[in-house]
Amino acid sequence: MKLPRKEKSMLNGYLEYRKARGIECEDKVKDVKRYVLHIRFILQKSLPEIDLKDLRSILAIINRSRLSSYARNTIKTDLKNLLKYLFPDWSLRFANLEDIKLESNARNEKKLNAQALFQKEDIEKIIKHEAKVYWKAFFLCQYEGGLRTMETRYLKWDDIKLNSDGDISEVNIYATKTKRARIIFVKEATFYLNKLKEEQKNLKQQGVYVFHSKNDVNEPIDKATVSTWFRALTIRALGRQGWSYLLRHSRGTELYRLAKQGKIAKDTAIEFMGHSEDMSKVYSHFDKKEIKEMLKNQVYKLEDLPEEKKHELEKEIDDLKMANKKLWEQLERIAAMARASYEAVTKGRNTEIALKNIKGFSEKEGGT
Repeated sequence: MKLPRKEKSMLNGYLEYRKARGIECEDKVKDVKRYVLHIRFILQKSLPEIDLKDLRSILAIINRSRLSSYARNTIKTDLKNLLKYLFPDWSLRFANLEDIKLESNARNEKKLNAQALFQKEDIEKIIKHEAKVYWKAFFLCQYEGGLRTMETRYLKWDDIKLNSDGDISEVNIYATKTKRARIIFVKEATFYLNKLKEEQKNLKQQGVYVFHSKNDVNEPIDKATVSTWFRALTIRALGRQGWSYLLRHSRGTELYRLAKQGKIAKDTAIEFMGHSEDMSKVYSHFDKKEIKEMLKNQVYKLEDLPEEKKHELEKEIDDLKMANKKLWEQLERIAAMARASYEAVTKGRNTEIALKNIKGFSEKEGGT
């Protein structure tokens, strides 16, 4: 929405104030701006005119929303900061802001709920329910790479050594959170990344970012769009609401479990996830082969396959069908021979002849 000049100046001043207070991430600044504009739109009242009644109306809407506890707390905290900035008399005007109550344990809500983690069958269901190549690629990149949502959104084509044969691709990641670079690998995502790149080229929509904005190919997809898409997709596919951070947490759980089982080194899991602890040891112990081996062994039942793989699988199925047919024919001949031999014996015919027939049949069938 378009604000009057006075309010626009007020909002810009507030955003500069928040930056000065420690917000470094541009995404966070955009989030704060979006929250303010949402409040302004809902109330249909200029910012300087907000009173206690308005505050309580907004809080009621936030509390009834389907947002996670963490998200609701974030919005409430930003709202409190905004009111303190706008109104020097905020304590009197808004009853000391006592109506703004944060939900306990919300910060760890996503990490602590193990039941919300995605299992292999969940991944398969979600991919099956997503129709667009763009979002299939986004989903699998974040999950297989154990990426933060922001890292996936800001992924550039130049960061990817894309394997055109559909095998494992190498991705270079720079984490804005830890200020460190790392290398991750993706396997199932490779197929969709190839399709997405071809699709963007054909539509002349390829830009800097792999997952670009709808309105600007040289800008990354925004956080709100990803959140809305992911919530709707998980509800549709799993019957429950999920958030994209869980893809990273689910992957991290898998890796650390493998480390505990002694199947990969613990430092490999730390490096792959880009965690900050023990960073001095990370690069000297990082074994790319271990991660690649894990990816090769972790195959999902995805609907789309390269034509070459489809052909190989179809040939394998045809060969198995033919072998199965021959086996049944052989069994039928054996059964017929057995019945004939049994009849010969029971009717008093020469037993030696019946045994000779069985031996000859066995040799003919290759010793079965």
